[in-house]
Amino acid sequence: MHVKHPLVKSGVINLRSYQEAIVARAIDKNTLVVLPTGLGKTIIAAMVAAHRLYKFPDSKVLFLAPTRPLVVQHEKTLRGILTPMGMVAITGMDAISRRKELWNSNQMIFSTPQTIENDLYRGLDLKDVSLIIFDESHRAVGNYAYVAIAEEYMKVSKEPLIMGLTASPSADRETVEAIKKNLFIERVEARTDHDADVKPHIQGLKVEWLRVELPGEFKKVRRIIEDILRDDIRELKKMQYLKTANLSSINKRILLKLQSDIRKEISIGMDSYVPASLVASAMKISHALELLETQGISALESYLERLQKQRSRAIKRLFMDERMKNLVKVVHDLRVMGVEHPKVDELVRVVKEHKDKKIIVFTQYRDSVNKIIERLNENDILAHEFIGQASRGNKKGMTQKEQVRILENFKEGRYTALVATSVAEEGIDIPRVDIVIFYEPVPSEIRTIQRRGRTGRSRAGKVFVLMAKGTRDEAYYWSSLHKERRMGKLVREMRDDIDRDAGQQSLLKYQFKDKNNREGEIGIYVDVRERNARILKVLRDKARVELRQLPVGDFILSDRVCCERKTQADFVQSIIDRRLLTQARELSSNFEIPILIIEGEGDLYSLRDVHPNAIRGALAALAVNFGISVIPSRDEEDTANFLYTVAKREQDYEGREVVLRGEKKPLLLEERQRYIIESLPNVSAVLAKRLLEKFKSVKGVVNASEKELMKIEAIGKGKAEEISRIVRSRYTGKK
Repeated sequence: MHVKHPLVKSGVINLRSYQEAIVARAIDKNTLVVLPTGLGKTIIAAMVAAHRLYKFPDSKVLFLAPTRPLVVQHEKTLRGILTPMGMVAITGMDAISRRKELWNSNQMIFSTPQTIENDLYRGLDLKDVSLIIFDESHRAVGNYAYVAIAEEYMKVSKEPLIMGLTASPSADRETVEAIKKNLFIERVEARTDHDADVKPHIQGLKVEWLRVELPGEFKKVRRIIEDILRDDIRELKKMQYLKTANLSSINKRILLKLQSDIRKEISIGMDSYVPASLVASAMKISHALELLETQGISALESYLERLQKQRSRAIKRLFMDERMKNLVKVVHDLRVMGVEHPKVDELVRVVKEHKDKKIIVFTQYRDSVNKIIERLNENDILAHEFIGQASRGNKKGMTQKEQVRILENFKEGRYTALVATSVAEEGIDIPRVDIVIFYEPVPSEIRTIQRRGRTGRSRAGKVFVLMAKGTRDEAYYWSSLHKERRMGKLVREMRDDIDRDAGQQSLLKYQFKDKNNREGEIGIYVDVRERNARILKVLRDKARVELRQLPVGDFILSDRVCCERKTQADFVQSIIDRRLLTQARELSSNFEIPILIIEGEGDLYSLRDVHPNAIRGALAALAVNFGISVIPSRDEEDTANFLYTVAKREQDYEGREVVLRGEKKPLLLEERQRYIIESLPNVSAVLAKRLLEKFKSVKGVVNASEKELMKIEAIGKGKAEEISRIVRSRYTGKK
């Protein structure tokens, strides 16, 4: 069913169940949304923006994204979703006076964080902003502009609300906690591609690793570079700055940390200039080794040429070494001879085999971009670069307009392949990319996910990763793989944290606590997905209505009656996509009196190309297998009146109370036992079954020690301690 909202264009958005759930939880608390690429984070943001602008019509919404192309893309996307209002993209390319004018005359502003941060220093006031959306919110660490903006916003806004969007927060728990702190996050909505409500929307994605062998000429050059690097490392070890001189144990992260430590020594007056020069030299030559192994001769020669133009003490010392001079000559000769990295030939082969597909090639370095495009064009494959805005040497960057134009040309099929640096990794929507090629693995789990996420968005995709055997490519592959696994575990734990925060919703009873409630007044719980229906207006005239994200059904009328509402079209569609029986099972499992309302006056059997017997079979299953009463309704007003009648009968005549979930009494002993164990904190139906199978009885579960509980799959230390606390704490009877 399409979203009906005064600020949302009619017939444009049809929210998926997980999107509805996230929107419902994000409209009242600062929320971090963690969702796999291509699953509609922007749509979720648009729905929350519509809600805030409708609730606070005189307010503004600020949508921030790290790059200008991404800012332009988000503005275009939301223009297609939300009804006409003042929308504008503001970037540093706009004059200061112009930015002020655009801010004042528009209600929804899209911008880069650097632009907004600069304007805050010039007096920009965020007090009337009712929502800030931080796209790619994993950047909200350190001194990145997101941090300062969020802090200022929470200080001055009259109605503050923050939403962070990311597909890949981090594999590091401390980093995730820093993101949450910096963005004042109160709630995390996390999903993985294995979640039941997300999995049906995940497109197929096949990853293939292509390993190549370095040629003999490369190994000769590598020996020269390693020989030079080893001397610097040994000197640093002698000075006790390093514990080992083994090159296999030294990486960029270690050298960067060492450089930072030495700079601190210098800042407090220590004479550490010699080790500073050594570590600077080691970092330069280590980078040269990485370029050779992962990129090739052309990229290495370009780098050495740039190094020679530098005038630092470390570089002067480096190029006085005869081995360094020999390295420059050998690399130049190999480049003239046409010796290149074997990845290039493998890349050309893959692209030629898929010339009828849309392809993006990712590489770390601009020097490699030029060589790849040159070789692809030589093989009659039309390719174009896509790089950032910063210029490097004689090579100019791309303006925002050029980036947008190239993306449009690529979408229209004017290029077979786009050869891109990291600027195309983050967020940019390039529809229908069939194949992504990594020219090299990257050690960052975030960048790996972002690269891979450029395909498999609207249909199945394929990823090829080129890797040189026995090089840093392999180390980076394993590094990103382990980090990605850790991040997946962390995301699942974040989701578990939410569940704990929400409590055992399925087992708690909620009574209305409005001090203005009149005794005997009828109360009805309504699912948030029904908030825009006319039903809600009619019910509010007659009863106390409370919107909730209901675990089961659309309307809860008493502790034993729950109602699911479907239009005729939705009912037929739920038969086709097999949602109906799953929903029926949930409804009948949790409520003693389950009801299904089918709304509409047309001929149910004439809708869609579905055989009447299929519809009859579904209706029979609802009545016979699940004990669900199927009630016809003319329209929303008729539905509302029926709901009120049932609620009144239950609460007035029967004296029953309204609860968030019913307590249908289990008939079998096994069901009663599972029911008791499911009442323990964070124990699902599956986990309850595991516990009973292990400890044989309810008594056995209750008497189990924390150590014994932790042997059960999915029970960690925290969960075991909480279960133990509940079953062993003395009941005081205090309210």
